[in-house]
Amino acid sequence: MVRTKKTAKRAREEDIAMEQPPQENPMAKYFTNLVDFNNYQLKFAQRKEITPRYLDMALLQTQNFHNLHRILTKQHLLDFVKLKDRIYPTLVAISYTTLSIAYDEEKPSSFTMTFHLGTTKYELSVGNLCTLGQLNFSGTLFKHGDNPPPEWKFDRLQACQFFNLNPNCGNKMPTKPMSDEYHTLHYLLVWVILARNNNHGVVTDDDLPILWALVNDLEINWSYFISQHMKKLQEGPITSGLGYVILWTKIFKLFNIDLSNTMEKTLKDTNRINIGTLHKMRRGNIEAQGNQPQPQVQEAQEHIGSFYDAPQPSMLDLMQVLQRIEQNQANMDHRLQRIERHLNINEEED
Repeated sequence: MVRTKKTAKRAREEDIAMEQPPQENPMAKYFTNLVDFNNYQLKFAQRKEITPRYLDMALLQTQNFHNLHRILTKQHLLDFVKLKDRIYPTLVAISYTTLSIAYDEEKPSSFTMTFHLGTTKYELSVGNLCTLGQLNFSGTLFKHGDNPPPEWKFDRLQACQFFNLNPNCGNKMPTKPMSDEYHTLHYLLVWVILARNNNHGVVTDDDLPILWALVNDLEINWSYFISQHMKKLQEGPITSGLGYVILWTKIFKLFNIDLSNTMEKTLKDTNRINIGTLHKMRRGNIEAQGNQPQPQVQEAQEHIGSFYDAPQPSMLDLMQVLQRIEQNQANMDHRLQRIERHLNINEEED
């Protein structure tokens, strides 16, 4: 057996790992070693929570967003984007400090999330995560920034044309030209699904394939997607912020963690994604509808079930219909030309 000499640096790291956090610091009780405590102080203590958002279902009804409702339902995201609860930013920051996600090498869709609070270790299975967020466990293993798989048949120019985006704007295409429905879909993507801390008003080249998958009913494994984005936020700079704070509250409650002595924040009306959100987007047709009376939220929610009973067509269905219409129009033009030629011949004979 070959023995390697322990370097001074390695020895110092091991000594620090054995040291206890300074007990005079009120946050020391959450950590069992100096390494995690220092990591928290340097990377997570100053982070701000990414503003939590949740979907007000009345928005889909009052604006007739049938297709958006169909997309969210088909992708098993409807319950996730509706999640709301009190949030605990300090506890989230501590949890991100010690967060570890272990993926099964043979089956990456299966993973376990682990974090520590003091001497207690908490393990969250992928099944727990799916239950808390009502997320799916199936679909393509994809994360933000990946190249879309060939079976998606993704084409950037075609996608830009469909969403009415300017492909010449580079990696940050303004969302303003998008329809209200797809603009709202992107808003949900960046604020809730991605928990992004900036660039909410632009579609990036990393956003575009996800939007394409959503409207084309290409199923993504969202539990895997979100776990990967949690890792990305954890490993990012302080400006990355603290994402998925509502989901973290659900995790804390699952483990019956005592939240009574932890600083909490209550969501406000501004956290809702509703008609007011669309007004802030300064969409032209929304401004035109601004003076019309809107149904009360409670009344709208009572009728939400019957409103969406009828199945809604997908984008591919609509494109096929358009192709048939264009083909029919071409056939009609051809017949009209034949009739005109026949009439011209008859006139010459007369």
